[in-house]
Amino acid sequence: MAHSTSSVQPSVQRSSPHPFDDQPGLEVVPHDNLPEVRPEEEPKFCLSPVQDQEQKIQLSEEFPEVIDDKVGLGVGSPASTEKGTLPVSKPYQRRKWYIIGGTASVVVAIIIGVTLGVVLSLKARNNDSTAAVNGTSGPQTIRPGSKLSAVGWRKADGDIERYLFYLDPQGQIRRSRSITRGNSTPTWEVLPGLDLEATNGTSLAATIALYGTEYNPQTELYYETDSKVFGAIFNEARQPNILIDNVSGGLNRGLTDLTMGTGARLAAYWPYLVTQHESGHIIQARQRLGDPSQDVLGSWSVQNLTIPAYEGGSLCIVPSTSNFSKITTSKGHGVIYQKPDQSIAIHFPEDGNNTVHHVPSDQLPEQLPDEYLFPPQAPMAAFALARNDNDDSNDLVNIYLIIKSYTGRFGVWLAENSSSWKEEWPDVFRKVDEDSDIACSSLAVTNSDWEGKEVPLAPDNVRCYFQRDGAVVEVGFGPSGWTEIGVVPIP
Repeated sequence: MAHSTSSVQPSVQRSSPHPFDDQPGLEVVPHDNLPEVRPEEEPKFCLSPVQDQEQKIQLSEEFPEVIDDKVGLGVGSPASTEKGTLPVSKPYQRRKWYIIGGTASVVVAIIIGVTLGVVLSLKARNNDSTAAVNGTSGPQTIRPGSKLSAVGWRKADGDIERYLFYLDPQGQIRRSRSITRGNSTPTWEVLPGLDLEATNGTSLAATIALYGTEYNPQTELYYETDSKVFGAIFNEARQPNILIDNVSGGLNRGLTDLTMGTGARLAAYWPYLVTQHESGHIIQARQRLGDPSQDVLGSWSVQNLTIPAYEGGSLCIVPSTSNFSKITTSKGHGVIYQKPDQSIAIHFPEDGNNTVHHVPSDQLPEQLPDEYLFPPQAPMAAFALARNDNDDSNDLVNIYLIIKSYTGRFGVWLAENSSSWKEEWPDVFRKVDEDSDIACSSLAVTNSDWEGKEVPLAPDNVRCYFQRDGAVVEVGFGPSGWTEIGVVPIP
């Protein structure tokens, strides 16, 4: 695979604002020249009989009689006396009709405007009601700087299904799904909103459990609620097909110490989940699926990796082998994090119950150079792909990190067929929003799918998502390098 590379050079450190603190909301723009109309209120310009009489009295006070010296008549007063009808001057008649005509035009215009406003408002409310029936609640726009997470898997018919999770302007968690058939352009749809009680601005970590017919697949999204870890479990093989998992102590698991630190991020690659504990250390939890007829959520075991990390720094998990059976052994996966000195490191946890190293340490990637520093809490994503080496008995992988640098662009640091790192700056990441997050995913793996067959890590079909001009851009990576696929249609 050919890539343009450059040597890793230390970046000049500059102060960088926290990209996740301020989230803009909706802006209300006043229009002083337009009447305010609400469907639930009476029209503003319809007068009751009492109001009409008061209006007449006010008009008579504002327009008193004017005496015409020539004819001695009260212009504007009733044109009749005890002596009968009196003549009125022609200039006054023309002036009177001008006033009447102008007043009538204004009244008609007001009535039409009010009626049109009410009709349009009621139509808008009707459209909102229709949207709610269809699974949405009004506009489904994504918030600027939204946290992102993505997963994908290959279905039995060969189609690829992907899910993208994000936050709307009100902080609610949303999701979109795409189907890709062969080399066609993905078809996206926005799924019904998720009524999850998540902390505003929560980190998002999605993964897929793919095992047998009961977990085929089971999509899992982890998020924060009041410094605790919760998970939304999606499984079409069950009813209800969405369950909430209290990872930080649900079902008497004894995990009450799993409390997230301030601004802590989440990362997941099934069966693992990591976050930063309130102590500052990285905590790893492993999910163990049980009998779906008895324990649909399974159980969790927690391990303190005793790794100090930068407060609120990004986290990622990547497999270090393409064979799922080896991922759950010692050093079968790596945890990528930002160190307190703002450099990036990768840690390969030991498994206390299984000390056999199926992945040789000398073939794992080295640490990134410590002198290369990144902005505090720099957005980061990572993925792994199987090496194109049929003689590789260790099922080793190539690992890719996408990290935002001090320049504001996402750079790619990769270890391909080697334990050393190289640096690239793909054109697809040339223009990125200042507060954009990034999410990447390869296809799910398993040692036993719905047919009992192994699904190893693929060498391609990676997708990454980030924001450009507020929209979510989808890019792909494969043997030919990076390509821009298009904008994810989030209405």
